[in-house]
Order: sequence, then C-alpha cells, then structure tokens
Amino acid sequence: MASSRTRQRKLARERYERKLVRLAQQQRRRRQINAGIGAFVALVLIVVGSLWLAGVFDKKPEPAEFTQPDLCTWLPRGGDDPNRVDVGTPPANPPTNGQQRITIELDAGDTAAGTVEVLMDVSEDPCGAASLAHLAEQGFYDGTTCHELADGALRCGDPSGTGLGGPTYAFWADNIPVPGLDDQDGPLYPAGTVAFGDAAGENGSQFLIFYEDYDPEAPVFPIIGTVTSGLDVVEAIGAAGTAEDSTAPAADVKLTSLTVSDASQPSTR
Repeated sequence: MASSRTRQRKLARERYERKLVRLAQQQRRRRQINAGIGAFVALVLIVVGSLWLAGVFDKKPEPAEFTQPDLCTWLPRGGDDPNRVDVGTPPANPPTNGQQRITIELDAGDTAAGTVEVLMDVSEDPCGAASLAHLAEQGFYDGTTCHELADGALRCGDPSGTGLGGPTYAFWADNIPVPGLDDQDGPLYPAGTVAFGDAAGENGSQFLIFYEDYDPEAPVFPIIGTVTSGLDVVEAIGAAGTAEDSTAPAADVKLTSLTVSDASQPSTR
C-alpha cells in the first residue's frame, strides 16, 4: 500500500518537473523573441536617424523654372540728348522669320519724289527688323530729313538731321557682309541695298539706301534688305549731288512716311 502511494507521488513530481521545464522553455523563447524585436527596432532607429542627419527627409526645393533668355537687348542711350527721341523700346522677343515690306515716301521737290519699297528678310536680323517696325509704328521717321549723300548712298532716319540723332536705345545688328564670302559675285553693297547707317556695331534708326555699288574692305553697315521698286527716285537724288562744301543732298530730301507691313500681303501702292 505504501509502495503504491510512493509511486503516485513520484509520477506527480515528474509531471510537475516536466511542466516547469516547459514553462522555462517558453519563457526562454519569449525572451529571445523580445530580444530580436528590440534589436530590429534599434537597427531601424539607427538607420532612420542616419538618413535624417543626411537630410533625406528634408523638403526638396522646387526646381527653378527655366527662363529663355531674351533674343534682343535694347541698350539705353542718350536719355538727356536733345538729338534723341524717346519712343520706348521694341519687344525683347520679336518674330524670327518671315518677310516684311518697308515702304518709304521721299520728296526732294523738283529733283525727285516717289515711293521706295524694300523687301526685308526677318530671319537675317530679327532685332533689326523689330526695331524698324517699332519705330515705324511710332511714326518716328515721318517728316524727317535724309541728311547726307556719301559712299553712293542716301542716309536717312535721323530726326535731328545732324547724323547724331536716333531713339533712346541702341542694339547690335547681325547682318554685316563678310569680305570673301558675301562678295563672290559682286560688291558687298550692290546698288539697291538698304543697310543700317549708325556707328559701327551699334545701331539705332539711321539707314542707308545705296544707289551705287559700294565695296569697302572693312564693311560696318548691317544689311536690312533690298529695294524692289523706286530705286530711280534715290538715283535721281544722288545724281543731283551734294550742296557746296557739304555732304547734304543738293535738294532738301524729306522722308514723309515710312511703314512696315507683311510682304505676303499685296502692296497698297
């Protein structure tokens, strides 16, 4: 009888010991899992902290918007000069192609009078074309004097009539002929050529209408276009010569009007 109770107690103790072992194993696994989770969280915190210090989470600045530079630069000139007239400036980004017609009305009294038409290719000098169109629209040329005959050309476009006048801006013209390249079949400025006539490299409103061939070794006048009709009017003014001891035309030459229009449209003449 005593032996049976002893055996029962032994079995109960063994079951209890096995239960303790299972509990210990479960606790050990729980500690391992918690340790793994803690290590993972610590690693994540270290990585996030490193990225934060490196500025990864900083707000990215908005990319700067690209701005196309202006095609034309209008340089301020002679704001207090009485020979210059303020009519504002042309657009900074004018059209860059197409053809325009310049219509010039000249009156030299009994010597000659009539209309001179010029064909201008905008792509050759967009800024020069824009300047002429702007000045024409402002009536800048109307009622001015063509004040000089020189180098086989009639010089016009100076409202002061002194050779020193123009608008209150200047610009760099592009279409200067190149010796050895543009003169293969003749002079750099054949009769009928129209060119800007201001200081070399810097231009305003003055222009030349060549009624004779002109072929300089060092050209400085940017070409505007070519006379398509009315060259005979300028030739007659040139044939009359200059006033005594002067480069002014022998007869007063009035530029009564100058307009610029789309050459694809019919002429209003």
